[in-house]
Amino acid sequence: MYRIMKTKFFPSMTLVLGLAGQYGQAAETVSGPSAGTPLAPVMSYALHGPHKGQEFDAAKSLGQGPGALLFIHELSRNIIPVLRGLDDLTSEYSVLGFHSHTLLLHDDRTSAENRLKAVNGSLKLAHPIILSLDGLEGPGDYALNRRAALTLVLAKGGQVTRSIALTDTGQHNLPELREWVEAVAGKIPGDPDELRKMIAVNLPKSRDAVRELAVEQGVQLQRLRARLARLESGQMNMRMQQRRPQRMKRDAPDPARRPAADRAPAKPAAKREGAPPDDAELQSNLRAFIRKTNSEERNDEVFAEITDRAAESAELTRQAREMFRLVLSLKDRYGTPHAHALAEGFLEKHPPKRGR
Repeated sequence: MYRIMKTKFFPSMTLVLGLAGQYGQAAETVSGPSAGTPLAPVMSYALHGPHKGQEFDAAKSLGQGPGALLFIHELSRNIIPVLRGLDDLTSEYSVLGFHSHTLLLHDDRTSAENRLKAVNGSLKLAHPIILSLDGLEGPGDYALNRRAALTLVLAKGGQVTRSIALTDTGQHNLPELREWVEAVAGKIPGDPDELRKMIAVNLPKSRDAVRELAVEQGVQLQRLRARLARLESGQMNMRMQQRRPQRMKRDAPDPARRPAADRAPAKPAAKREGAPPDDAELQSNLRAFIRKTNSEERNDEVFAEITDRAAESAELTRQAREMFRLVLSLKDRYGTPHAHALAEGFLEKHPPKRGR
């Protein structure tokens, strides 16, 4: 009896393990057209960028050169590193003729346009996100899988070279994203002379296309300069903060040893102005806006949400104005310098009434 059970058990276990392996492989998310298929039309609408206000074929605009279409199935914070990564790589590899479009899939065009206005305003990409006009499923010929967060379709010569479904998205995707772009566009030469020759070969033929490329490169250069300036400013402030305690300890006299009459008067507390909002949504936005750990991108996102909410009525505009006055009156406690600059910009457009 024991031998019979033993003999039957192991074949069945082998079968179970084999099936589990097969199902594990089948569970891998697949999305996008297969390699070698012609790049089918992708009708789109642009709210920003060079095609602003136009409906156009995003696939056709890639031409015969190397390019990519990135479809957004799920608009969340986790996909932002990939969106920024492709945007930066598109600018970097444009000298090799590489182009890309990032497209938002949606089931309500009006709602999607409103959402995209805020997102593009917040992210400030060199190549803004556009809308796919084929609904939530995307173009029928692309076989996009809604279980993916993003679908990347790489192309060259008017044909698909590879389709990649991204489910767990984030900063960890950036190294492989560069590899995928290099696989279709080629590597940028390190030798300056070789790079000049390659750029000359890949320059567009028409004057308008050359002008568009020059504008794109100018925008990217300005963004890099701005980043460098912020980085240098941050490093300088850090050095000053590190040196200041040492100077104060060495140079400043001990106030406890001075006569009471000679001691400097206590610094008056900052005058509190403005007021927190009554609106629940603005209250939530305020809590997110004043965090001192926020990045500039995060502050931009929250600021866009605040301005959208404030635009709904004069009363909400007033509450947002008073909220920003409160933040600026307590700078040492609330917000970052970038948040303060955004608040000041809002108050310039919506100044408080006299006597307030």
